Amino acid sequence: MPKKKEQQQPEKFDPAKPDSLRGLDEDTLIGVISRLYEQNKQLSELMQSFLRDKYGPKTERFQNPAQLALFSEPALAEDGASTDEHSSPASESTPEIKQPKKKGHGRNPRPSHLKRITKRGPEPSPEALKCSCCNSAREKVNEVLRGSRYAYQPADVCVEEFVAMIFACSNCGDSFVVEPDVPAAALQIEADSALLAAIVVDRFADHMPLYRQEQKFARIGVPLNRSTMCGWLAYSATLLRPVYHRLKIRLLNSKVIETDDTPMKVQDRKKKKNIKIGRIWTYRGDKRNPFNLFDYTDGRGRAGPLYFLQGYKGFLLGDCFSGNQAICAETGAIHVACHAHARRYFIKAEPNNKTACAVILDMYTELFKIESDARELGICDDQLKLMREQESKPILDKMHVWLQQQSLTALPKSSFGKAVNYCLNNWQELNNYLLDGELRIDNNLAEQEMKRAALSRKNSLFFGSDQGGENAEVFMSLISTCRRHNVEPWGYLKDVIDRLTTDPASDLDQLLPNNWSAKTKCAEIEGAAHPPKISCNGILHEDSQQLALSQKLG
Repeated sequence: MPKKKEQQQPEKFDPAKPDSLRGLDEDTLIGVISRLYEQNKQLSELMQSFLRDKYGPKTERFQNPAQLALFSEPALAEDGASTDEHSSPASESTPEIKQPKKKGHGRNPRPSHLKRITKRGPEPSPEALKCSCCNSAREKVNEVLRGSRYAYQPADVCVEEFVAMIFACSNCGDSFVVEPDVPAAALQIEADSALLAAIVVDRFADHMPLYRQEQKFARIGVPLNRSTMCGWLAYSATLLRPVYHRLKIRLLNSKVIETDDTPMKVQDRKKKKNIKIGRIWTYRGDKRNPFNLFDYTDGRGRAGPLYFLQGYKGFLLGDCFSGNQAICAETGAIHVACHAHARRYFIKAEPNNKTACAVILDMYTELFKIESDARELGICDDQLKLMREQESKPILDKMHVWLQQQSLTALPKSSFGKAVNYCLNNWQELNNYLLDGELRIDNNLAEQEMKRAALSRKNSLFFGSDQGGENAEVFMSLISTCRRHNVEPWGYLKDVIDRLTTDPASDLDQLLPNNWSAKTKCAEIEGAAHPPKISCNGILHEDSQQLALSQKLG
C-alpha cells in the first residue's frame, strides 16, 4: 500500500505575518492561538495593574459583588410581589424611618498648655469713670471674655555669646577668671540643643529636606547653609548613637519582631548615574520591648538583616522575602508570613478572575473579622490562641483545599496563578501565626513605618552617602519610637542631647522614649484641654452659656 504523502509545513512561521501561517495543520494553529491568547491575557493584566497602581484606589478592602447590600432594594412580599406604592395601598401609610441627625464636631477647645496673652481695652479717663447719678468714681468689678483666637509668632533665632569675666587686683595684679556656665563639649558646635533638635525633627518627622530648611531660615534672616546643617546632623547622630544601640539591645529581647524594608536612592560618584539603590529596614518590637528601629544597608542582601538580628531566636513576622527565610534558617528564629501580603496578590488578580478571587477573599474577610473581634473584646495571648484554633484553623484548612484545587487549572504565569502558588509555597509560614497569641495575622504596623520612610524619600529623593543613611537610621528610630509612645520628639531630642553633652555616661535606659522622665505629649495626641476660665469672681468663661450668665450678672 503506498505511503500517504505527508503535508509539507514551513520550518518557521511568524504570527505577525499571516502568509507564514498558511499550510499549518489544525493542531499547530490551535497551539499558536492558545499561546497568543495567554500572552495577551498576561499583557492585559500587567496593563490593568499599572493603571490601577497609578490611578486606582489604594485600599485593599474587598466587598463581594454577589452579596446584596442591606436595605438597597425595596422589600419583597411573601408571594413575590413588589411592595411599592402602586402594588400595595398599605405602603402609603407606612411611616418613613428617619435617620438620627449626626452630631456636629464643633470647635476644639483652646489647649491649656499654650501661653495666654490678654488684651484689654484702653484705660478710660477719670471723666468717663464718673457715675452719672452720684458723680462718684466707678470701680472695676468684673471681667468678661468676649472671644479668643490663635496667634502665631514666627521662629526666633538668636546668638548666644559666652563671656568669661576676669577679676584682677588693682594693686598687685592678682586675677582670676569666671568661665561661662556651659559645658566645654557644647562649645564644639555652633548650635544649641534646641536648634539641633529642630533640624532633626523638620528633616525626619516633618520630612523637610535641608534645602527647604535653608530657605526657611533665610526668610527670617539667618544664613544657614545646608552643608552646615548636614554637619550638625552628623554630630547629633554620633552623640545619639549610644541610645540607638541600647534600643537595639532591648529590641532583640522581644518575643516577636515585625520587619519590612523599602528601597532608598543613595548618591554614589562611582556609579554611572551617580546613584545606587540602598535599603532601609524596620524592626518593630513587641509590647514588652516597645521600640521601633531602622537599619540602613547598601543593598537588599541578607547579610545586613542577618547581622542586625544576630542571635535572635524568637518569631520574625514579615513577608515571604527569601532573605527572611534564610535568616530564620541560620538564626533559628521562626518565620511568620503576613496574610495581608498574600491577600494583596488576589486583590490584584480580582479584575480578571472575579469569581475565583471572590471565594478566597471572602475567606480572608472571615479571618480578619476574627482578629478585629478579638481586639474589640480585648482577647489576647492564650485566649486568642485558643480562639484561633477553634475559629481560624477550619477556615485555613478549607482555604488550603481550595488552593490545591485551583493550582491544577490556574495558569502559572497569570496573576491568579502567581497568587495561588505564593500561598501554597509559603503555606506553613502563613499558618505560623496560630502558634502564639502575641502574633499578628499581618505586619501592617511595620508597613506603616515604611510608609513614613517612603514619604521622606519622596521629599528628599536620596541620601547623600552611605554615612548619611547610617545617620538617618538613628534619627528615624528615635522619632518613630517617640511617636509610638506619644512623646513630643523635639522636647525629647533637646533634653537627651543636653544630657549626653553634659554627661556622656548617663543612664541610657532613662533616656529611652518610654522611660523619659520629662516626656510630654503632642496637643493632637492628648487632646486639647480646657483653658482656665474667668467668671464673675475673676475666672474666665469659655462656654457660651456661662458667658451669657456672667454678662447678666455683671
